[in-house]
Order: sequence, then C-alpha cells, then structure tokens
Amino acid sequence: MVSPVTPGSSMMQVFSVNPVDSTTPVRPWRRVHFTGIGGVGMAGLAHILADWGVGLTGSDAAASAMTRSLERRGIAVHVGHDAGMVSGADVLVYSNAVPPDNPERAAASLQGLATCLRGEFLAQVAACFPVVVSVGGSHGKTTTTAMIAHILRACGRSPGYLVGGQVHGWERSASAGAGGILVTEVDESDGTQALIASTVAVITNIDDDHSWSLGGEAALRRNFAAFAAKASRVVSWDSPATRGVLAGHGDCHLAGPGDIPPELSLPQAGEHNRRNACLAILATAALGVPRDEALRALRSFPGVERRLSLRFRSPGARRVIVEDYAHHPVELQASLEALRQSWPQHRLRVVFQPHRYERVRRYGEAFAGILSRQADEAWVVAPFAAWVDDATVADPRQIAAAVQGPPCHYWDGPLEALAEVVLGAAGGTPEVIAVIGAGDVARVVPDLVRRSRDEAWRYLEGALDAAGVPHDRSRTWADLTTLGVGLGQPLRVLPETEAQLAAALRLASAEGLPVWTLGAGSKLVGTDDEPLRLVVALSAGAFMAVEAGDDDVTAGVGVCLSPLIRSLAERGRCDLGMVPLAWIPASLGGALRTNAGAQGSAIGDFVLEVRGRRLDGSPWRATGSDIVWSYRHSSLPEGVIVTAVRLRCGAATLAAARERLDATGARRRSVQPPGRSAGCTFRNPAAGPAGRWLDEAGCKGLRRGSLVVSAQHANFIINEAPAA
Repeated sequence: MVSPVTPGSSMMQVFSVNPVDSTTPVRPWRRVHFTGIGGVGMAGLAHILADWGVGLTGSDAAASAMTRSLERRGIAVHVGHDAGMVSGADVLVYSNAVPPDNPERAAASLQGLATCLRGEFLAQVAACFPVVVSVGGSHGKTTTTAMIAHILRACGRSPGYLVGGQVHGWERSASAGAGGILVTEVDESDGTQALIASTVAVITNIDDDHSWSLGGEAALRRNFAAFAAKASRVVSWDSPATRGVLAGHGDCHLAGPGDIPPELSLPQAGEHNRRNACLAILATAALGVPRDEALRALRSFPGVERRLSLRFRSPGARRVIVEDYAHHPVELQASLEALRQSWPQHRLRVVFQPHRYERVRRYGEAFAGILSRQADEAWVVAPFAAWVDDATVADPRQIAAAVQGPPCHYWDGPLEALAEVVLGAAGGTPEVIAVIGAGDVARVVPDLVRRSRDEAWRYLEGALDAAGVPHDRSRTWADLTTLGVGLGQPLRVLPETEAQLAAALRLASAEGLPVWTLGAGSKLVGTDDEPLRLVVALSAGAFMAVEAGDDDVTAGVGVCLSPLIRSLAERGRCDLGMVPLAWIPASLGGALRTNAGAQGSAIGDFVLEVRGRRLDGSPWRATGSDIVWSYRHSSLPEGVIVTAVRLRCGAATLAAARERLDATGARRRSVQPPGRSAGCTFRNPAAGPAGRWLDEAGCKGLRRGSLVVSAQHANFIINEAPAA
C-alpha cells in the first residue's frame, strides 16, 4: 500500500543532514582514469574526485567545453585514446559511448585493472556520502536534480551534486560540496540507477523510453522498482505507471496536482516544470528544509541549458528564438505547450530533430500528431544517431509527411544552411522559432541568432534615425572603457538635448529593450558578445554644460569629475573636502550612481539637487537629502537616468587648494598602480580592505591572458595588453 504521507505530517520522515559526518566511508582511490571524460556525467564525477584530491587522468575523442573545464583545474585530459594512459590507475571508468575494443579498455583488461561503467562508479561515489538524493525518471530528471541542489545551496546546506546538464550561472555541473549530502541524477538507459542506495529517491515519471536497451518495457519498470527498493523514501509523481512500480514500497509519497503549492513562482514556464518543482520541494522537505524556504529559493532557479533556453528576443519580441532538449513525445508536447503559454499571440515555427532512428520507429506517429496540433510551421531534421547504427529501422521523412495542417518540411542538408532557409520563410508576423532536439541540431542556433541580431541592429538604428537621435556603433568596449577589454560593439545613443534623450528612452520602452548608461567607462568590464540594448552616453551638448553660481555649480553628468574639481580649485571655489575627488577618473553620472569617494570624501556629501529622466522619458528630480548616500552606493532609482547635478561649493585659497591637490595626488600615486584598470575591483568588506585580504590569499601576480592582479595593490586588475 502506497503511503499518502504529505510533508509536515507526523508520518513525514526527516533525515538528518550533517555538513561533515565522521561516518563517511573512506574513499578508496588514489588515481582514477576516465575514458570518455568529456561527457557531462563523466566530467561531473571527475570534478567530485578532484574536490576530494583524488589523482585523475582522462581521455576523449575530441576537446570540448567539458574537457576544458577539467583542464582549468589542472587535470590531464588527452585528446584521443592511448593504451599507455591507464598505467598506475586504481580503476578505469568508461562511458556508454566507449566500445569494448577501445585501446584503453583493452589495456586495462590485459593489466587486470578494475574497470566499470560510469553509472557503476557513480554508485561507488554515492556510497561515500551519508545522505544521497537520487533523481530518476524518463523526463525532467536533470531539471529536478538542479532544482533540489539549488534549494539546498540557497539554504546553506552545501550539498554535493551531479547534474546531467549545465545549470545557468553555475561554474560547473558537479561538486563534492561539504561531504554530507549528494544530489545526483541517475540513469535508467543502462540500468545502473538500480545500483544506487538512496536516502531519498525521486522518480519524476516512467514512460516507454530507453526500454529497448533494457530488454523491453517490463524490464524498464523492474529496473525502476529495483531503484526504488534501495531507497529509504521515495517521492514520485502519481501516474498508473509509477503507482504500479511503487505499490510495494513502504515509504512513498505519490504527488499530484494538489501537492503543487499555489504560491509556487518559477522563472521557467510550463506545467512540467511546476511538477518538477513540486517534487524538489517534497524531496528537500524530507531533508528538513521548510517549504517556505524552498519556495523562496525556487523563485531564483536559473534553469538548465537547452531546457526552453531563451537564445534571442528581438525588439518588441517580434522574433523569439528558444532552444530545447525534448526528444520524446511527452517532452515535445510539454515544451510546445509551454511556448504556447508564454507567447500565445506568436506563430510557432519548430525545427525538430529526432534522437535516434529507434525513436522515429516508436514515436514517429506521435511526433507528427504533436507538430500537427501545436506548430504553425515545422522542419523535421535528419535524426541524430547518437553513435548507434540504426538508420535502417525507420524513415524520418514519414514524420514530415504525416503532419496534417501546418506546412512541414524535411531537411537532410547541412545544418549550417538551415538557418537561412528558416528565416527566409518568415512571414513578417511575431514568431517563436523553437529549435528542439537532443542532438546536433543545436548547431543551427548560433546562425539563427546572428542573422536575427544583425536584422535587429539595423531596425534599431533606423528607428533612432527616424526619431532624430544621434547614435554610433563603430567602437568596441575595449575602446570605451579604462580597463580596455571587450570586443562587443554597443549601440551608443549620443543625445545632445533632453528631448533627444527622452525620444531614445521612449523607443527603448516601446521595444522592451534594456537601457545602460555609459560615462567615462572607468568601472566597466566590456563584453565580447553584445546583447540587444541601448547604451546611453551623455557626452555632448547640454550634458556637458557647466554653470557656476555664487556658492554652487550645476553640471551635466557627462562632465568628468577630475577636471571639474580641478577647475573649481583653481578658481578658489572648491571646498577642501572635495579635493580628493579630483583623482577619481569618473564622469559625474558614474560618480553619483556609486557615491564615488576617496580619502574620506564622497560626492554625496556635496549634492544639493539631482535631475534626470525616467525610462519612459518623463522628467525626474530629487534633492541631495532625498538620496541615501552610503559606501560605494546611492539610492538613486534604477529606473532613472541622471542628467544633471547641482553641487555645493566652498571657498578655499588657491594655495590651500593646490597644497591639498598635491598631498592627495601623492598619496593616491603611492598606493594605486598605474596602467589600464577599472579601479578597485571589489568593495571593502566590514572585516577590512579587500586588497589586504586578496594579498594575504596570495592573489598578487595572478594572470589570465593580458590581465594580471597588481603586485602593488591586490584589489586592482591591470590590463597589460598594448592599447589599440
């Protein structure tokens, strides 16, 4: 009988999670060799072992982002397979894609070296953690694993984790954490999930996928039952399949729609993601995480690569490009439903690549039915065979031929040529282009994005011309910033009047574009890949004007702070407290936003009034006392672009002002290094200057390319590349 236990009830078993547990088993490896180390699961295991200090080597047929992430940690990765690499290893771990006649596997066999499949080794690694949360299922396990790890990380539990995809914003998809808990995705395709002993097992769903590799659907269900049997507790989504498989388990919660908290808020669309989140909440509740903490954490869940990943959004959302990993009918239906929910007024144009011909044979009719109901136009791309020679089992053209209603095309030409064909068929109405599949169809996306972005830049420049707003896109961020890095070419709006600025802001608001402001570029790091946005540079006309009063000065925010303060000092109209600000290489706009300061003075101390424009173009005004000024921060609203400031001046003799300039300049030169930089990189924590902590950590002299941490002041990163 399946228990109807719900979180928070008296029957709910809560497992203790200790950051470090003295009962953790000994890790039995000195050196491990990975054959096929570039796969996400293999690389993840290697990262966990590296965190533990285990010696590692690995090989793969080709270099990749995964192999490079390992090499950055000092792990030796060989491109190509070499029998000599296995000598000295305690065990050789290989991926499913590595055949038995691989030279490294053959050498290990001759040497009597222990070998095991990736999933088998994962079970051994999991046994080194006191608490294990394993996530299995036909669909959604990568996202659910990431959600559970995200909740635990956000709640300070420091879990180990192994996610079968790249989580947005995470340095890598695996970590050993503090050693008390492991959250891992497990694999039903080779049956190795049944080897994992879990504290909590999560089963997202059970469908007829991968059953052919296990001997049929009945064998697949037996494998899920074996996986559940080795778990102290099981959390699963209720369905006839999961109900049947889990009927004999003594501690199981089958979740349904009523378990989804009504207040659940996710950045990701789709009912399937709400189900995944519900299971993540239930799993973490079993580890003692309060529901409100889990809900709060999920509001910031960043999502996983190739899971409804937004790749491009044009001005006004006239074209949206999304990439997704779906390769089963249930997944394809869920993804297209989510896109319809998110963009109900858009045409939905789908580029779909089946994953393996076996799935074409089993699900071709279902794929055609979904495309018929959900798509407005579709391209079916020749299948990705996934290193399996099964092209004779089905004809993928039958999918395209069976689609009823929307036009559907079959594409077996070069993927590099498909983007031009898809965009050439655009109808001029708002559209979503969804590139869907688990194979190499992802190669279409960069060209789709590049062509769409070029088209969007042309549209925006034409719109600015029509509005009479000066603009420029000829300079890179390396040209525009003091640090001198970044190959991206921003679209700089260069208004000379308040009316031109207001026109540009109204355009950005109407098109849903983000707006950045650019002053002297002294606190910016440029990008190489420039996103669609307007960069407002107030460096001409009214924004460079200076008007002196009896005891104040009003200046446009494009005026640089240093020459303004020097000019006031030379005329005897500068408060001596202002003088240290003369050594700050910032525009007034940037100085105000960050409350720039030096040697005990800050610009906020002298502000009488601030004027600007809201992002809808309307005027805005505040007094200096309306603004909260604190260390390297002001409460100037994010939705306001400051255009002018009125500063309080004082009276100091020319001799006193010059003496103060000389003294503050000498002090600045003594502590701050010359060269191209963005100034101090990190804010000072409460415990003391950031530079001191970086120095004590041995950061001085650290280098990446032409960038180096200054040997004079560790809070400065210097760009030593020759200026362009």
